[in-house]
Amino acid sequence: MVWGAITYNTRSRLILIRGTIKVLWYVHDILLPHMLPLKQQLPGAIFQQNNARSHTARVLQDCLRIVTAIPLLARSPYLSPIEHFWDYLEWRVGHPTSLNELEARLQQIWNEMSQDVMQNLYVSTPDRIT
Repeated sequence: MVWGAITYNTRSRLILIRGTIKVLWYVHDILLPHMLPLKQQLPGAIFQQNNARSHTARVLQDCLRIVTAIPLLARSPYLSPIEHFWDYLEWRVGHPTSLNELEARLQQIWNEMSQDVMQNLYVSTPDRIT
């Protein structure tokens, strides 16, 4: 699994996750050191995540009380720009032959990705809503 955040003008580091995500690990190893500092640099930004079980736990909700956050609507998963970015990333990664090669390709694609790709995803949101 991977975790990343995108905005119109910037993105987080791509976090590679081996195994399953435990709620406390998600809060302490992803949200606190990566998402919250990024969010603090972007006044007025809204944090959106999907409705994965780890995202709805009380300890996570307590952590998110200091940010404006909205859940991903269950029947509208493709309205979020990052969902389309994950598809793009999957298409670009090709067919690696090992987990190490997969991780290296994911990091390379994430780091080299033009911000224009993300901006186009945001600009196309009204069309997806329609």
